Amino acid sequence: MSHRFNKILSLVLVLFTVGCANWALQDKCEKTNWFEYSQNVAYQGKYLEEDGLIKACKGIDSTSAVQLDLGFKQGREKMCQYDEIFTRAKEGIPVFFKFCDGLDMNRMRSLYQQGLVTYCTAEKGYSFAKAGKLYQNLCSPQQEKAFLPGYYKGRKEYLTNYINELNSKLVAVKELEASYARTETNIHREYATLPSNATECHTITVYNDATKQNEIRSICEEAAYIRGRRSVLWSDLDHIRIKLREVRADWKDIESNLSQAQTDLNSIP
Repeated sequence: MSHRFNKILSLVLVLFTVGCANWALQDKCEKTNWFEYSQNVAYQGKYLEEDGLIKACKGIDSTSAVQLDLGFKQGREKMCQYDEIFTRAKEGIPVFFKFCDGLDMNRMRSLYQQGLVTYCTAEKGYSFAKAGKLYQNLCSPQQEKAFLPGYYKGRKEYLTNYINELNSKLVAVKELEASYARTETNIHREYATLPSNATECHTITVYNDATKQNEIRSICEEAAYIRGRRSVLWSDLDHIRIKLREVRADWKDIESNLSQAQTDLNSIP
């Protein structure tokens, strides 16, 4: 019975996982403000067809073409302002000049270079990196002589702190996973040890068509308390295994991020 139960439960969990994934995407698509989202896509210098969420939601026909178009145009207009171009340069944010075909290219590039003079300094490099931001090779080779030492110092401090945070999270996640795994084992053990021969019998009155008389018959079936307990345990197993999948996914993500952060830290000159 235990083996059969595990096979059935595995199939149910697979179907449940697929259904949850589809439902989660549908829910996310429906809750997304497509005007604001596409505005941000444009502000980041991407076209709508390059964005993963937009492509996924279009695949299930769950976007608003009108709001996507309006938001994208608004985002492009927001970026393509002379003051905004200057500000982005001071903050180390790229400008995607190809989006700004209505502006004077020489003026845009001149303003951007002026902004980079403020950005490409040792002090700015340090604070920029300490905040976890990534340098996108915007400074000239001459400017990098001042910028990069500060950037590398801030980057090392950021990654060191980040690694410490991830290690703390990993310890907590491992403890939670162990707790969930013990609970799963205990529930499964109780389910497997439920008696299969506990029956309850009672009499019923039925009409016999052959004799044209009512007859008293004895009906025996699995005890109600066993059926009830089995149903509760099945539900509990389903719930705890969902929790286990979630915490193990978190564990995997943390280890991946930890490995990448350590690699990044080791690569800093």
